[in-house]
Amino acid sequence: MTTGIKSESELLANIFFPGHHPAQQPIIMLEDEFTAKSFPTNAIGLLAFSKKPTVSGYESISFGYVNNPGGGIRWLYPVNARQPIFLRLYNGSGWRAKLLAGIFKTAFSLGMERMVRSGIVHVFYKNKAPLGGLLDHCPTGDMAIFTGTVGENRKAVVAFDDHAGQSWFFKLPLTAAAVGLVKNEQQTLAQLAKFGLSKMAVPIGKPFANGLMVSNVKPPVESNSFDLQPAHFEAIEELAERTAQQARLGSLPFWDEINANLEALQHQPILNDLSPPQVNRVIEQLVALHNSLDPELVLPTVLAHGDFTPWNMYIGDRKIHVYDWELSERLPLLNDVFHFIFQAGVLVKKLPYSGIQSLIFSMKKDESMRKILGVHVGDFDFFYTLYLLRNISYYLPKYLRQRTLHRQAHWLLEAWDSALTTTGKYAESF
Repeated sequence: MTTGIKSESELLANIFFPGHHPAQQPIIMLEDEFTAKSFPTNAIGLLAFSKKPTVSGYESISFGYVNNPGGGIRWLYPVNARQPIFLRLYNGSGWRAKLLAGIFKTAFSLGMERMVRSGIVHVFYKNKAPLGGLLDHCPTGDMAIFTGTVGENRKAVVAFDDHAGQSWFFKLPLTAAAVGLVKNEQQTLAQLAKFGLSKMAVPIGKPFANGLMVSNVKPPVESNSFDLQPAHFEAIEELAERTAQQARLGSLPFWDEINANLEALQHQPILNDLSPPQVNRVIEQLVALHNSLDPELVLPTVLAHGDFTPWNMYIGDRKIHVYDWELSERLPLLNDVFHFIFQAGVLVKKLPYSGIQSLIFSMKKDESMRKILGVHVGDFDFFYTLYLLRNISYYLPKYLRQRTLHRQAHWLLEAWDSALTTTGKYAESF
């Protein structure tokens, strides 16, 4: 426990004291480490993982925290919170997820939250309250923090209710890459607000401090599915109708991103346990696929979500409710459809690539798919090829640079290898 907390000191400092000056680093104190003499007067704050010390001239808030199964803090919440608001940050639909949620809800309802927390951290501050003043928007004190997913896109997410009882999430970027993603989501949400969508609900976005506040779009009655439903197709079709444009492949930002990522892959060492032969084979296939495409080709594009997956949405009564638009951009038609099937197939259903390929290509004759494709029915294979090229070239460099990988990265690499091997057999016809 001690080692894990020490290793996360920078993460916690950036969450509780965003934008702090390097000369005013908050201090991490563990059990029995604190004495009044050991606390510098210029420190912006103190994070005490111990019995609550007495610190003259500082105010404090105490947070309970829940660790990830493998260690490291996952959620934090004020110890006087009346409900497990951190469950708003947890979109899980399997039986394990429901069981976990039920345990936390029961513990809080019985006043026994101490039984499910991993520990307490006392946050002391002097001139500015933790979270950059966000707590001023949270009158009841019922809020929670998700520390984010490890990687170069990491950001913390704070769930809270405002003075009007409206549920919000505050996204706090913790890396340079995450700053760009949060800004992109802000711009996309402003654009989507102008479309008057009836088949898809999206959040309201409000810039705040160093991040972005987004409204909670979870409907009162919701469900989820790891298979595409009519509601998904209707929403994708509506968004395509509102945003479709013809564009030259080489003029699109995602094409420049592919070029940059492929260049980076030529020089990026593997910093983890991914298989070098498999990584090299995937890179070779990506380059060959890229070289087979004509950047002068004109194709239909739409505003795509970019990470259209079951865990980034809910199914409501008459529409789908979609959040996390950070990776949105103008992409070739059907990108979101392919991504939903591929990610759910690998990460949830744990299908071999043959099963994923069967699900994707069985859609060719689907009436909903034909409505989305319109006159571009014959380009289905081409759109799928572009999806693979863009998605794999985006994520693979990030995985190679990440020293600690989740096992799902290995599953994805295996599926990418098989997908590119299969795709290469017909790519020459494009």
